[in-house]
Amino acid sequence: LPGIIFLLCTDTIANLKGPISTLCFSQTDDLLLVGYESGLLELWQHNSVVDHKQVSDGPITAACSMPDSQFAVTNMNTLVVDVWKLVWNQQCSKASLVKVKSYKVKTTMVRLVYCSLLVGVTFQGDLCDVANVVMDEWGNTNTSWNQSVSILSVVRNDNKSVWLTGEKNDEVHIGFFFGMGSNAPINSSFSSITMNSGDNEQENKKRSLITAITVDQEFVVCGDEEGNIWFNQHPDISSWSEKKPAHLDRISELRFTDRNIISASYDRTLKLWDRNTKKQVGMFVCGGPVLFLEVNPRKPSELVCADGQGKLYSLCWKD
Repeated sequence: LPGIIFLLCTDTIANLKGPISTLCFSQTDDLLLVGYESGLLELWQHNSVVDHKQVSDGPITAACSMPDSQFAVTNMNTLVVDVWKLVWNQQCSKASLVKVKSYKVKTTMVRLVYCSLLVGVTFQGDLCDVANVVMDEWGNTNTSWNQSVSILSVVRNDNKSVWLTGEKNDEVHIGFFFGMGSNAPINSSFSSITMNSGDNEQENKKRSLITAITVDQEFVVCGDEEGNIWFNQHPDISSWSEKKPAHLDRISELRFTDRNIISASYDRTLKLWDRNTKKQVGMFVCGGPVLFLEVNPRKPSELVCADGQGKLYSLCWKD
């Protein structure tokens, strides 16, 4: 397609490492953390593995970037969130991940995010102050979406705030969390709104499940299990566009850059759409269904994605 040229930087073949379960870019360094269902962690720099650690015997469920070249990581088998730091030797020729802190938690965290404090998202939809989650204090947990909203994405807004998106009964839920340090109660730092999904089909006709949502300020894009995408419109941001067939199967991930919308799907493709015209400007085909996608926050024209065959792709593009 004209306009975008994809360059494949790295393609790791499917191997005994098994399926990938999480991807995480550093916010400040040229680092990528890859977690596997086997409990293996890999740290990549410049498309090469600089260290690896077997940190558990169960799947890595979540990871996030923290200041000072640190990553928070948790897994399914132990109720612990570990903080790992990249440390170089004196000659700066070899790097290794060193555990610097561990936090006990009460339940498995399925997402982690750092915004002046380390916040965990549970499977039930609670937001927890990871450093204080075992203290049983009323202000350390927010339960606004508990057992009600299926959280689909956590989108960084700035150093102290994030957007959260979710789905419930064919409605789009948008949440906003701001962190003001560990002394601020987390239960009062979250607010949310509910938007009709824009699906105006007849009530007796089965509606497609919303499977991906992303947000940038007031701009919201949704994707469903049938491969459609749609978005809210301006100037009435509560109104929605018609659903547009974008893929042949379930939309698994949606991301924004300043110029593009990026969609990933179980149909093995990753597509770029012009943010203004909504026209497709690029496509890349993976070996299996695309399960994970992350854009490099320091270089928005670079991304990594992982497919169902355990392959990791590092892609960049240019006009």
